[in-house]
Amino acid sequence: MSVVLTAFFSYGNPGLDFFLRPRRNLSREVLPLVDQLDGIILDPSIKIKAIFARMKFFKTCIIILTCCLVGKNLMAQSSNTEAALPLSERQNITGSWAGARSYCCDHGVEFFAGYTAEIWGNTTGGIKTGAVYTGLMDFGTQIDLEKFVGWQGASLSTSWLWLSGRDASEDLVGNNLTISNIAGFNTLRLLNLWFQQELLDKKISIRAGQLTADSEFIVSEYGALFINATFGWPSLAYMNIPNGGAGTPVGTLGTRLAFTPVDWFTFQSAIFQGDVFAQDVNRHGFRYRLDAQTGFTFMNEAQFSWGQSDDSHALPGIFKPGVWFQSGQSADALTSKTSSGNAGFYALIDQLLLAEPSELPPPSGKSKDGKSTPAPSKKSDQGLGFFGRVGFAPSDRNAVEFYFDTGLSYKGLIPTRDNDSLGIAFGMAQFSKGFQNQLVNDSVRPDGAEMVLESTYQIEITPFMLLQPDVQYIINPGANKNIDNAFVIGCRASFTF
Repeated sequence: MSVVLTAFFSYGNPGLDFFLRPRRNLSREVLPLVDQLDGIILDPSIKIKAIFARMKFFKTCIIILTCCLVGKNLMAQSSNTEAALPLSERQNITGSWAGARSYCCDHGVEFFAGYTAEIWGNTTGGIKTGAVYTGLMDFGTQIDLEKFVGWQGASLSTSWLWLSGRDASEDLVGNNLTISNIAGFNTLRLLNLWFQQELLDKKISIRAGQLTADSEFIVSEYGALFINATFGWPSLAYMNIPNGGAGTPVGTLGTRLAFTPVDWFTFQSAIFQGDVFAQDVNRHGFRYRLDAQTGFTFMNEAQFSWGQSDDSHALPGIFKPGVWFQSGQSADALTSKTSSGNAGFYALIDQLLLAEPSELPPPSGKSKDGKSTPAPSKKSDQGLGFFGRVGFAPSDRNAVEFYFDTGLSYKGLIPTRDNDSLGIAFGMAQFSKGFQNQLVNDSVRPDGAEMVLESTYQIEITPFMLLQPDVQYIINPGANKNIDNAFVIGCRASFTF
């Protein structure tokens, strides 16, 4: 430690060496220094430099002393807090990092990391029976620039993915409605890296950088519970847009503009790089190409919501119609080159059907008759939720010409298990004649559609650990009559660091 401090203090201040060296023979060092005093006194510039060097030395000592006192105080507070908070109640496995995490969050910098592990087993049908492991680590940083540097309405975000393991759909079943939404080419990949600016009291939001479309478009709140990928970024998008489009685990260059003139309505539009390239080609997320040949993907969506405010008596819900357009030579999903472009249309609805009663808040005051009045309560997110999505695309240039999914999820069904969720969902992709003809050319007896029925139960073991058993029944895997229906059993474990 003394060596580090000596180097730190002495850097850029040669005169400080005298004070920091061991005092073995004082006369040998003092006398030469006295002989130099005349030169220092006679030369004003040297005298001024000596004064500033001394000031810098004392300033450095004060800064280090302050850091030691503040750090000691933070560690003491953190240790007291973490000692009082059991591990089972922490939001993160790693805690508050001796106060550093809380300090960073208070100043607008939030670090996040998590790991998701899955085991899948195909019990019957599909390509073959067997089991596979799928893993995903995600990590990144979010910076609120208003807290960090006082830039009002601005923020930065970056997230990375490390994909590992195998894909149950590819290895065991051979279906198109991918069994796991974390499966992909094994690599370390940049997913998002964007800057966002909010204006006019958050009525306008602009985001630019490396983006994913599935984080903001065609998103169902209740569909997010399910593990099959089609209930997130649907097969209507990832089978029709070149190489799957800007959906997890691949992000690409883009810009998004959102306009919210009133609380119940939002319109958002975005433009993305048209071809994100195959995952084994765009291995780390840095393959960019913006030109007419690659084309662009244009996403547009309107959002109509109701019952969102705490003082509304209506059950919350939202309706989202949208359309996407595709340009470039790869716009046609059925051929390698086209100049006519492509498009797709969709609509979705999320609706809470049955709400669990909210906890009665403590009294906030007294009314005119002297009785206490409860404080305004926040709406409970527990209850029975419904989602439904439908979409279609021109059959002459798309693999999926019609798509439909729907499902129910119930949060807090079991007493004392308020954060557990139970769900059941059904999804169907109807394939175009052109896609079926391609299967015939590959010596496959085609079927008109592929379907999936999924049931899942998400259990909160601790706030930082979730366990999710899951079963899926795959009907007409790969639209191939030569492959039997598959029954897949799996389990997901998620950890937040």
